[in-house]
Amino acid sequence: KPPNILFIFNDDQDLLLGSMNYLPSVVSRIQQQGMTFNNHYATVALCCPSRIAILRGQHAHNTNNTYVSAPGGGYDKLLLSGEDQDYLPNWLAQAGYHSEYIGKLLNGYGTYNFAKRPKGWDHFDGLLDPYTYIYNTPVFSENGAWPKYYPQHQTDVLHAKAINRLEKLLANPDQPWFLELAPVSPHQQFNSTGMWPPVPPSRYEQLFPGLQAPRSPNWNPVVQKKPSWVGELPYMDSASIAFADDTYRRRSQALHGLNEMFDDILDVLEASGQMDNTYIIFSADHGYHVGNHRVPAGKTLPYREDTLVPFYIRGPGIEPGSSTDLPSNHIDIAPTVLTITGLDESSWPIFLDGRPLSSYWEAKDPNKVANVTLETINIEFWGDAIIEVTGLDLNTSDSRNTYKTLRIVGGDYGYLYSHWCTNETELYDTVTDPYELSPLNVTDPANVRLASRLNGLLLVTKSCSQATCRNPWLALHPSGTVTSLPDAMNDSYDDFYNSLPQVSFQTCLDYQLISNELPLYPV
Repeated sequence: KPPNILFIFNDDQDLLLGSMNYLPSVVSRIQQQGMTFNNHYATVALCCPSRIAILRGQHAHNTNNTYVSAPGGGYDKLLLSGEDQDYLPNWLAQAGYHSEYIGKLLNGYGTYNFAKRPKGWDHFDGLLDPYTYIYNTPVFSENGAWPKYYPQHQTDVLHAKAINRLEKLLANPDQPWFLELAPVSPHQQFNSTGMWPPVPPSRYEQLFPGLQAPRSPNWNPVVQKKPSWVGELPYMDSASIAFADDTYRRRSQALHGLNEMFDDILDVLEASGQMDNTYIIFSADHGYHVGNHRVPAGKTLPYREDTLVPFYIRGPGIEPGSSTDLPSNHIDIAPTVLTITGLDESSWPIFLDGRPLSSYWEAKDPNKVANVTLETINIEFWGDAIIEVTGLDLNTSDSRNTYKTLRIVGGDYGYLYSHWCTNETELYDTVTDPYELSPLNVTDPANVRLASRLNGLLLVTKSCSQATCRNPWLALHPSGTVTSLPDAMNDSYDDFYNSLPQVSFQTCLDYQLISNELPLYPV
């Protein structure tokens, strides 16, 4: 029969700050038994737009679900758009799969609209706002039924639900299934009044005494060279540092609770004898920073801490312990799942922006995939920055956090190029400056030609769709003579790139408005 698919999808989990040290079950039983994608990025460093990008296989600028609340995004906007009638669970049904979802879906699905359950899923058991991020009072709605309140820790409730549903799925070995498990840990706890570090199960509250956030070179830097509001942040004082360390310790404790759950789930799957016919995917909606760039805790920034996420796949045909440095991102997950199901590409939706990643593990060299243009990652954001610190109300941070970003991952070369809604441009050489501390001057004669190429490429990626997202160079060079940044740096193209308009914003908005983001290229 076609293989089963288990998708474990964590919330706010970093890669660079060492979170995987607290998930040994994932490391030993998923990562080391499959392929590690070393350069896998979230397309938006915020939950709702990132999650919908996965379910639709599209960038957020195409789904137009760009924030966690109205007018930018959220659950109600998904329903109003009709996009929940043509997304991953519908396509899984076409492939003959039984699909289930347990945990957090989107902000805005709550006790007031639970009956409008997400379409397509054969079984849906979702966490409900306003309790989603309050760990010791979890509330679920199973298939749109009346909310059920639980007196246990959210992770423990999710643990029991996952085991129960998995055992039911495994009891019917002839039916292929897709199960997505979406915990909230290690997200901060919050309600309408503020944010606090996550609350782990009580049995883990004493773990890791004295644990501190990693003091990487970009942790609370003495010199801050950043655009927009980030450049104005003060050096963290002792209270902010203590909060950052407490957040890091609590996140690590919360992950320990997830590790227990994942171990038990994998035990059940292994005992069933169906492990060898199951693909297991592990990732997170986006990353997280704890003290990096002077922000005590949070996400929403274009830097590596917020956008680079763990991404591992094990399953039939994937060599254990393999890895790839080629770039990938969340819009690639849906087409990858469709490839695994065996659904003929003629039945795939035409609007997919991503590509299947099966070519990575099928290649003789997973760092060289034939006939695939690989180099660019598009990252974007609309809306307020969110500094997740106790005493700060949610969404009361700076509004100057809308940006369009291009990340180049080219093996021996790499760049981060961002254009902010303040019309400031930011450029880093990520090979010589991996902590993104020392921006290059884009007007310096040594960088002008490079900046012109990156501006041209960002013109395409910031509003691309479908095949253009998979090969943006072709929009700039239809003849196919340019397939990489080194190709584009040929001086014969100087006049062309100098003639292109600059990426720009009219103003800073917390939602997408096309007229605010002109020009579009190609028109």
